[in-house]
Amino acid sequence: MAIHDLKILPEYFEAFKKQKKRFELRKDDRDYKVGDWICLREWDKDLGYTGEYRTAQIRYILIDCPEYGLKEGYCILGL
Repeated sequence: MAIHDLKILPEYFEAFKKQKKRFELRKDDRDYKVGDWICLREWDKDLGYTGEYRTAQIRYILIDCPEYGLKEGYCILGL
């Protein structure tokens, strides 16, 4: 099990914080695995990190599905 630290823009962080967004679309460049954890750290383009963060466990990973519009090299993490 691993913990992945990830930047997230404020508008997406807010939706995640309110539990409206329970997925992440990411480059598949970190060897994500079901059972790993992500730490989403709010990051503002002008200010940098805000100090706000939330964690979630990866429960499902969708990869290699170009027939559904998912580009090669990307994945969707179900949280």
